Amino acid sequence: MSYLQFHLVFLLPALALAALPAGRLVREHPRLGVGTGVLVILAYLWTTPWDNYLVATDVWGYGEGRVLATIGYVPVEEYAFFGLQTLLASAVTMIALDRRGLIDRAEPTERAGRRTMLWWLAAGIGAAALTLADTTRYLGLILVWIIPPLAVQWWYGGRWLAERLTAVWPWLAGLTLYLWIADGYAIADGIWSISTAYTTGIRFGPLPLEEATFFLVTNLVVAQGLILFASLRREALTWDR
Repeated sequence: MSYLQFHLVFLLPALALAALPAGRLVREHPRLGVGTGVLVILAYLWTTPWDNYLVATDVWGYGEGRVLATIGYVPVEEYAFFGLQTLLASAVTMIALDRRGLIDRAEPTERAGRRTMLWWLAAGIGAAALTLADTTRYLGLILVWIIPPLAVQWWYGGRWLAERLTAVWPWLAGLTLYLWIADGYAIADGIWSISTAYTTGIRFGPLPLEEATFFLVTNLVVAQGLILFASLRREALTWDR
């Protein structure tokens, strides 16, 4: 299977299915569409240099003849993945929030996210330390890359996130499990490969611990971003009037 065929089998059908109810929610709550667009842009800006670095340093690679072309070190299908996963995670988050009636609830909870910043700082230092050893380098690079946006989200909107994540996590877990299965298939099929030199060797079938961590934290950061957009007060947004 080529990388393009992987998208046709795993990403696009799932996105089409989620887009049906999500499209209705965007029409009813335009700020969710704006939020999704912002998250897609941020995903490309934040991920492109990091992804190119990983491929350039042989942390991961792609099977011969499996990709159409590359821009820099990264296949065009990988760039497509940035947007497709962000759209899919956003759509699933919208549906979950709607099922619990949380889209129009702007009242924050009592938990203040700013109190967690010392924990995020400690996590960042620990993640940086992981990059120093070969066997934990990929795991450390994932955490160093994802901790800053997670920390900013909790600093700004932790008062909303605690309650909303409780409502969203079953949907988020389902999406993450689906992407674990898809990623494990891609690795087993040779569409892409993960370096054994820069990973811990802990695997769940064909799926390395690092890849499982990657999909968990990326889905989380997208979901939290959508939660924050959904929690903004309507009167503060002219496009909702």
